[in-house]
Amino acid sequence: ALMDPMIPIPRQALADLLQAAGSPLTPEAYLAALSPSEGFEKYPSRAKVALWSKHILLAAAIISGVWICLPFGFDLSGLLVAIALAVLTFFEYRVHAYFCARNPKAPRLGFRNQTGLAVTIFIYGIYHAMLPFQVPTWLDSFIDPTSLALMKTVIRYGYIAIAVVGGISQFGQAWFYWKARGTASTVEGK
Repeated sequence: ALMDPMIPIPRQALADLLQAAGSPLTPEAYLAALSPSEGFEKYPSRAKVALWSKHILLAAAIISGVWICLPFGFDLSGLLVAIALAVLTFFEYRVHAYFCARNPKAPRLGFRNQTGLAVTIFIYGIYHAMLPFQVPTWLDSFIDPTSLALMKTVIRYGYIAIAVVGGISQFGQAWFYWKARGTASTVEGK
């Protein structure tokens, strides 16, 4: 059975494995003999994606934060979205920094963060698709009942599309991060 390369290896366990394999190397010599980029081949591409992602999330967090500050834009769901985006943005900045620093925790943190974003987008879309659509009173005189029904249907399916497409695309990015996890290993107790 193969070990998960993301599990830290205690120094003594690595020393025992090297000795059992007949290697004259100490754990430190073994690590020094590895190529500096060995095990991190996928990290640069993940760092580029995280760079774009963190800027997009920051823009979305700022826009949602400004929106809830406006008198007509404040509601509880808007506040929750702004808070969620701020938290996800913080962690996406960490994901980018981890991939750049070749930290083996990067794939797991990136997967967790993007999965959280996928779930948030999915819940947001489904929640708004299920809400009864309220037409502003000033619009009542301009819209006939047929057009109003069509508008409600379009808005409902629009939110469902946001839930499905947004959720799937963000989970795809989570999986993209996760696939880098097998490329690096760590040793504890160096």
